[in-house]
Amino acid sequence: MVKKTVKARSRGYTVTQKSFPWKAWIIGGAAVLVVGVLGFMAVSAANRKSEENPVTATVARENAGGDIQVLTGTRHTVYRSLAPLPTAQQPRADGKPTLVWFSGTSCEYCEQMEPFAHQTAKQFSDRAVFVEKSVDEDRNVAAAYAVRGTPTFVLIDANGRELARFGFQSTAATFTKAIESSLARIRS
Repeated sequence: MVKKTVKARSRGYTVTQKSFPWKAWIIGGAAVLVVGVLGFMAVSAANRKSEENPVTATVARENAGGDIQVLTGTRHTVYRSLAPLPTAQQPRADGKPTLVWFSGTSCEYCEQMEPFAHQTAKQFSDRAVFVEKSVDEDRNVAAAYAVRGTPTFVLIDANGRELARFGFQSTAATFTKAIESSLARIRS
């Protein structure tokens, strides 16, 4: 409380009034409200969990040509191929190249590509196999291909040798062009 001295005009004496600090209370209340809202948003984001999309899971199985493991996280759902990547010791029998999507469950850029990546890659199933690998679960594979961030796409031949690589694509159209450009290097 703030004391304020006021002189009464008609009677000639001094009266001390107590005034309430309204401005301080309004500013303090607004600050508490802002901190509360930001705290709620942070807790909500931390507790957020991505979800499996059954249609995407089906397409991911078809693209990989085998079993997948669905990994949910704070941002992105990884449709991880359980098959090992081809190597010189165990090459792909059909000779097709493999486009590997290295992603992570907390990758915001992977989350942005999730709605179109598997479906777009399916268009190229006659020319390449498309698999998704988790940088968390497939650390050795990611290290073998020197993956430094996500998303990273690496095109490998039937013996596991890298042919091309690219990163985040913001639309299905740019993703299509990146795949086409990578596959064109095989014919060159």
